[in-house]
Amino acid sequence: MIDIDHFKKINDTYGHQTGDDILIAISQKIQSMIRNNDLLARIGGEEFAILLPGSSRKEAKTVGEQICIAIERDPFVIKDEMITVTVSIGIAELDDADPTFDALYQKADSQLYEAKKLGRNRVC
Repeated sequence: MIDIDHFKKINDTYGHQTGDDILIAISQKIQSMIRNNDLLARIGGEEFAILLPGSSRKEAKTVGEQICIAIERDPFVIKDEMITVTVSIGIAELDDADPTFDALYQKADSQLYEAKKLGRNRVC
């Protein structure tokens, strides 16, 4: 699970069109960083999910950290103003005891909230 940090502030400050442009740019950046068989989806507002089939938790964390770094490193230029954007990421893996999408989603969402609680712009 990926959530753009302080996205409401971006919309409120720069307008919804700028927010939409940033959503598109972030999704394109993430898509360029994952494998062809990985799945990226926008799941609501400023939240995205990535499924990384066959990846370990450690590998998923590495991908998440690379995404955090890449997004923060490349600010967006809107009307001659640089807008630095960060993301928080929660990772989870399927559990043999409950191998459902709902369980996976809940675990990743819980980890996402942990990343935000710990200061944002991180992977938990």
